Amino acid sequence: VDSIVLVDTEAELLAAMNASNGALVATLSTDDRATFDRLAPQIRAFKVGHGKPRSRGDRDELFGGFGASWRGAFVGGELLVRAVTQGPAGERLPGNFPDYHLMP
Repeated sequence: VDSIVLVDTEAELLAAMNASNGALVATLSTDDRATFDRLAPQIRAFKVGHGKPRSRGDRDELFGGFGASWRGAFVGGELLVRAVTQGPAGERLPGNFPDYHLMP
């Protein structure tokens, strides 16, 4: 669900953006790069865009999530191919699984 929320303070902005305790993608629109650089690391999303929407893995870049926001293999580029094909015996795919979490 895309939404626009008006706030008065940065604390209110972060509280609204982190209300779900983890999103797959988020966008922070500001003309001030320093403001984006300061706030983006505090947004609990797997990908944060600056003034533009972020993809869900349709490009050659990592996509996934942490916690309840994403379950299974990370995708994007070569990782998508690995997620949908059979690999070597015992291969552990990068992703967020019930018994392990592995970053690529």
